[in-house]
Amino acid sequence: MKTIRTTTALCRDCHESHPAEVVIRDGAVFGITHCPDGDQEVLISSNPELYQILSDRTKILPEQPPPTGLKSVLNYLSITNACNFHCTVCGTNAGGPDKHTYLSVEEICARAKRARDEGANVLHLFGGEPTLHKQLLEILRRLTDMGLSIGLVTNGYRLGRDPEYASILKEHGCKRVCLQFDSLQQTSLCLLSRDYLEEKQNAIRHVIEAGLDLGLNCTVTQQTLPELTSLLEHGISLGERVRNMTFGCAAPVGRFLIPEGHTVDREQIVSGLTEGEGNPYFRLEDVQPLPTYLPWGLQVHPDCGVHILMLRDRKGAKPLNAFVNLSRFYERLSKVPASRTVFAMRVKPLLYLLGSVRWKKLPGFLRWAGGFALKRKGFGFLNLGITDYRAAEFLDEQRLCRCASAFHTSAGPIRSCLHFYQRQDLPGSLEYEAAHQSC
Repeated sequence: MKTIRTTTALCRDCHESHPAEVVIRDGAVFGITHCPDGDQEVLISSNPELYQILSDRTKILPEQPPPTGLKSVLNYLSITNACNFHCTVCGTNAGGPDKHTYLSVEEICARAKRARDEGANVLHLFGGEPTLHKQLLEILRRLTDMGLSIGLVTNGYRLGRDPEYASILKEHGCKRVCLQFDSLQQTSLCLLSRDYLEEKQNAIRHVIEAGLDLGLNCTVTQQTLPELTSLLEHGISLGERVRNMTFGCAAPVGRFLIPEGHTVDREQIVSGLTEGEGNPYFRLEDVQPLPTYLPWGLQVHPDCGVHILMLRDRKGAKPLNAFVNLSRFYERLSKVPASRTVFAMRVKPLLYLLGSVRWKKLPGFLRWAGGFALKRKGFGFLNLGITDYRAAEFLDEQRLCRCASAFHTSAGPIRSCLHFYQRQDLPGSLEYEAAHQSC
């Protein structure tokens, strides 16, 4: 057994902090929490070599104390735990026979106000299925009036069935839709009990036609690993309104009814995207941990996820790393101290970006930048996120203290990993919120 690093972690039973370590053993990476009542082990990765490569690309030292002022960039507020489907993988176990809580508009606004007061600018309405909330339009209007930019995380069924609904959502303040979109194959969708591809395709079309931004979230299993390149191509073909695509692992929280052998980890997804047949878009060198930039309140642990930034033009999409030395760019960003000035927030990142352009690629980058600045059709960014919800079960405090996502619960903001994996009788946890009709 080889120890990669030592840390501390929260025990999922006693909820106390204990010594912990990340180790390589039997050809895999494990997180081990040394609770006096017994060790807890979590499989982090089946590919130690690739795990180490990705970890080594980070620009932070996780063993050092995190700086103050870090903030949640991804903010979620569950407004109902009801759902019109019963998927075999559902982190919130939505749509069960007793899952019919709908938060009041006033409670939703109160939680949103707390989120805004703590620095949130963007808030995503979560579920369950938020389009089932009968007061959704009023919720959108009131949260928008509070100055928040609102997104909707949805299965897309209502958006696919009602051609006008996306436009109605936009009229009431919705800015973006994050749509669960796992596969283009019937058998894969049946495995997840999400067999309504036509409605999902229609939902995508309706969202784009309404002028809303679109994110596509894919739950990856062993069955869909060979499909990743075709899913990527499909997302790229939809145009510049698709701003994000997230590829994540199925996690054993909420409702988890698929066989254990069907799950994958982050490194398997990275390999599937970078080594898949016919992927003309990027290579492993284009995959980077999320950047550190303290003026934005960001210092994300490399285990939380990695991403690939793509530039779109009318011909398709290419990795930003082909034009910009991302390693150098992220290194420069990581050394900037916290500051809330306009120069630090906006100007300095742009100067560092321009200073990291690969000179032989400067003409191509400037052509893209001109098209993007002039808002020409077809020009934009696409962020591909790759994350491991399963490995989050290892409640590594080096990672938790740098978490950039939160669920806004009855107990206030709770880091996403804690919401799903901490002891579930604690306020703010998934099961506690459900039991107390707080979603």
